[in-house]
Amino acid sequence: MSHSEKYLERHHPRTHTARIILVVTVTIVVLWVVAVMVSATQVFAHMLDARDALIQAKEEATAFSFTSASSSLERAEEAFAASERFLPVLSSVSWVPVVGHTMASVSDVVRSGHDLVEALQPFFDLGEDVVQLSGLSDAYLAQMNEGLVPTVTFGDLSTQTKRAMLTRLSASAEDLDLLFARLDLVSQELTILAQESPIGPVLTLMDPLRVQVNELTAELDFLRSLVRLLPTFAGLEDEATSLLLFLNNNELRPGGGFMGTYGVLKTSGGDITELETTDVYALDDAASDTVTRTAPSPLQRYNETTKWFFRDSNWSPDFAVSSMTASAMFLEEGGVPVENVIGFTPTFAADLLAITGPITVGGQTFTPENVADALEYQVEYGYAESGKPVAQRKEILADLVNEMKARLYALPSASWQKVFDVTQKALDEKQLLLFSSVGEVENVITRLGWGGSVDSTTVDALMIVDANLASLKSDPAVKREVTYTLEKDSSDQWIGRVSIHYIHTGDFDWKTTRYRTYTRVYLPVGTELIDVEGSWLNDKTQNPTGAKGPVDVEQELGLTSFGTFTSVEPGEENTLTFTVALSPQVIETIHNGDYALSVLKQAGAQNNALTLDLNFDKNVTHATPSEDEGEWGDAAYRLNTILDQDLQIGIRL
Repeated sequence: MSHSEKYLERHHPRTHTARIILVVTVTIVVLWVVAVMVSATQVFAHMLDARDALIQAKEEATAFSFTSASSSLERAEEAFAASERFLPVLSSVSWVPVVGHTMASVSDVVRSGHDLVEALQPFFDLGEDVVQLSGLSDAYLAQMNEGLVPTVTFGDLSTQTKRAMLTRLSASAEDLDLLFARLDLVSQELTILAQESPIGPVLTLMDPLRVQVNELTAELDFLRSLVRLLPTFAGLEDEATSLLLFLNNNELRPGGGFMGTYGVLKTSGGDITELETTDVYALDDAASDTVTRTAPSPLQRYNETTKWFFRDSNWSPDFAVSSMTASAMFLEEGGVPVENVIGFTPTFAADLLAITGPITVGGQTFTPENVADALEYQVEYGYAESGKPVAQRKEILADLVNEMKARLYALPSASWQKVFDVTQKALDEKQLLLFSSVGEVENVITRLGWGGSVDSTTVDALMIVDANLASLKSDPAVKREVTYTLEKDSSDQWIGRVSIHYIHTGDFDWKTTRYRTYTRVYLPVGTELIDVEGSWLNDKTQNPTGAKGPVDVEQELGLTSFGTFTSVEPGEENTLTFTVALSPQVIETIHNGDYALSVLKQAGAQNNALTLDLNFDKNVTHATPSEDEGEWGDAAYRLNTILDQDLQIGIRL
């Protein structure tokens, strides 16, 4: 079929117009795509600049160059603002699958970046105030960081300067709380973005930023907590007296370790004005005729101790309870009144030695690896070899403590962060413990978990407490594997089993012998004992037939404790198992499908293996911490972990 000329003339303009429209549309689309690509390039470039500026700001703040850090923070803000100018173009692709979601994530990152800068500026301002109070100039700090001038140590600062700096920090407690809340919110936002964003350039930018924020949040949390303790422990307002307890966890006791040595620490204006350490037996022996307290029955049965002396005062696994008992007994035996108690183990001392370097006193060099054994040998045998009387056998410990204090005071400012990190780790793992008789300060310590309190916030709870009784310093040679199982038996009774598998890896020597422990298992009130296996009436030398020992049932610290004695020979193993009927309250949480368990670590204990095998008779739908993926989809919750600090488990059924 052919068309007439009139037809062609009539339709050609329309074809031409369509072509023009098509060309214009394609041109607009191409220009739009180019604009989006250019805008995306600019946004990512500026965000990289912002990220680098934030990293530099953190490095400068760590070096106490807070003025420079504020300048870097300002550059980061300018870079975020520059990237923000291109966001309207990027928002035009919001309807495009995948790409639109990515661009939305970019906008969220920019917004979070603004929030981060806004949250950090007051923190840097505080740092600048403290540095100014120290009397150090920015130029000096810069030269110090470059190694051109000697670094400043805490010992270089005058008492007046220390007091001014610490007072300023102490006054910032509420401001730091606000800063922490804002920074924590940014951290949560970035975590959500990282989980929701598609894999790509956004994550490349986000991850370093998220790492920086998480580090800053953790450091700020530690700082805001620390400043609340400064007035009481550093003696900012009045001189403070603290009782130091050297908790030897090589001879583990309920409150952290055997108290073979104690000290009295006095502080004023942030300075240590007095530090004396003494052999605990010197105090106890002098007061032996006047002590009337009766020792706890396990000490009488298995340690041949009738009177309750100061050295055994930390019988409670709750450090606050032990501290109050120790303070009272210390005063009764001729000591001085104290406001605070500080307990620490050789584990913490070893971590500090890793920072200060080896210390040589009295002809003995102490290192992180040998501090516990070398110190024990010197106070048990070395003093005699050097011709010192028994009364002077622990002088080497006093010399070590004083030299450690001098080394810490002399640390360059660049090492202060390491001390903070080691201290926080020791507090979290209960190798360093604090107590204050000042109520509001003790509340802060308890809230932070720095006081070794036995305080379960969940219905179900588990704590295992060992007490080394007359087995020398054998604890490092004894490995422990703890297993907690939960299930419904054939008669529909809910049963729990707590097993402690002791493995003695040592031999008989000057510090190691058969392990003798009075073990207490703490469980919720209402738990009923069914049976105990592995308990002994006494060790093999005094109980050759292996007769079972009695079980003491007590109500304390808001829990029920089941205590019994057991022993394990060098090179042998023994498993102590408590079988119990679960408390009605725990059973109710299982029926309601919202089960939670707190596993509390004993103060001073090493990081022992922990296995949980909890069978709820109905499927687990969600758990924190999560099981291994291969364990999902059944009625049991299984977890193999290391108990290095208190652990909380949440399970939905």
